[in-house]
Amino acid sequence: MTAMPDAPEETSHVDRVGHVVVVGADSIVVRLTEELERAGEQTVIVARAGADPDLISDARAHGAEVVTAGRVREPDLIAAGIKGAKAAVIIDEDDVWVIRVALVVEELNPEVRLVLGLSDARLGARLRPVLGECEILSPAALAAPSFVAAALATTDTMTFEIGGRLVVAGPADRVGGDRLGVIGDSEQTELSGAVLPADATGDIVLGTELVGRSSPAVRQSGMFGALTRVIDRRLRLVLLGLAILILLSTVYFKLVGVDWLEALYLAFTASTDTGIGDSEEHLGVGFRFGAVIIQLFGLMLSSGITAVIVDALISARLEELSGGIRGRPRDHVVVCGLGRIGTEVAIRLHSRGVSVVAIEQDERAVGVSRIRARKIPVLIGAAGEDAILAAAGVSRAHAVLALTDNDSVNLEIGLVAKQAKENVRVVTRVFDHELAGRVERRLKLGATRSLSMLAAPAFASAALSRTDRLIFPIGRWVLIFTELTVQADSGAAGIRLSELPDPDVARVLAHRPVGGNRWDWQPGNPRLAVGDQLAVAATRTGLARMLLLTKVTRRS
Repeated sequence: MTAMPDAPEETSHVDRVGHVVVVGADSIVVRLTEELERAGEQTVIVARAGADPDLISDARAHGAEVVTAGRVREPDLIAAGIKGAKAAVIIDEDDVWVIRVALVVEELNPEVRLVLGLSDARLGARLRPVLGECEILSPAALAAPSFVAAALATTDTMTFEIGGRLVVAGPADRVGGDRLGVIGDSEQTELSGAVLPADATGDIVLGTELVGRSSPAVRQSGMFGALTRVIDRRLRLVLLGLAILILLSTVYFKLVGVDWLEALYLAFTASTDTGIGDSEEHLGVGFRFGAVIIQLFGLMLSSGITAVIVDALISARLEELSGGIRGRPRDHVVVCGLGRIGTEVAIRLHSRGVSVVAIEQDERAVGVSRIRARKIPVLIGAAGEDAILAAAGVSRAHAVLALTDNDSVNLEIGLVAKQAKENVRVVTRVFDHELAGRVERRLKLGATRSLSMLAAPAFASAALSRTDRLIFPIGRWVLIFTELTVQADSGAAGIRLSELPDPDVARVLAHRPVGGNRWDWQPGNPRLAVGDQLAVAATRTGLARMLLLTKVTRRS
């Protein structure tokens, strides 16, 4: 067994100024560190003892320095240089812990820019006035739209203002007006073709008008849904038997010599015991004995119908009260894992009118109570087990979302789902971005998404006081829209637009010269001056290059 290398010796950062302090040590923190490093920022991470050593190692690989703390108290934050920090980002699944640390940070440095990652959006809204300059973000809320779009095989539209005009980003069939450019291709699985494609042939575009309507997902709800839950397979079989009995009885009574219409009437009344007595004078004694037999069969079938309906209604009510599955859902979405992202995705799908079945291993998980409160059925068990997925109706599902916190479990869920139904749509949450690409290419499990990759850019924007950035998910990547200003002594001052980073990673949409009153959306190739503004659409890498190019070069 190979010995692990010793961790770098921790140093004090008490006198450091102008850096970003990040409190926490999860996958989002690692991606956030990467974002800040690309933007040329210095980062100090305060990690609780017992944090995943692999995550700490990844963060150090991106240039972050790490301070290990027991419960993250005032001395730990001071050692990380919180008094001289320009921003503090606090991320953890425990909202109470995040708030406690935030209050300590605010006392130590009232001027610091606070960015909090909270699961409870309502709690965050109430805290905002108390904590001063504070940005509160929900990682799950940031990433959920991409998971929902992948589950429904759609791309949402976004309307926002950039470059002095209102624009719309989304599928080509939903975006009209002036076509401002192609920004993505939902069919591509590689970053170079999916985001800002060079050949401009993608199906995700930027325009000036929203047209048409997205087709709402259909679920069985209201009167129709209740009816289909009652008329289950057992009742359909009983009704089929009754129909066959009526058909054979019609032929039987035709032999009496009556016409077909009266034969049908006699067959129907005999089978349902509703009126044979009023027409028995047409029958001979032998045929009357036959009618009695028909009535007996009809009574048994009618009793069966009553029993099945009562059983279905009582079972539906008991399942509703206990949070179980009602009836046999079809074309629904199975959400596996009710952590932060799984709960948010399930709620958003449900609010769109999509039938959802959730699976969670821990019945005490907070997400279970939130989901059951919305009358969404929840199964308790390991989502990777065949029996649990079968109980969730995976063989009849439209999509299966594997959203647990464990990559191997998510891959197992995807493989089991594909075995149960080859054409089921699978969306897999995977932390490792390289692994995500290989899963899509080699295992053919379907779409993969990373919560940290989707959420980290928003946290980086908030930490750098650039809350005007809009983050638009395209597949498992994001496209970032923002406006940048060319600063004095920056690398962009004096160069031409054509000398900016590769347009495949950063594309200038519009340019406004210093002192100008209007944006030019067909800027040509002007030479940039200090104070010029650029409206940009960029990948994470492209934005980092643009930030480094347009801001003041750090002097040693």
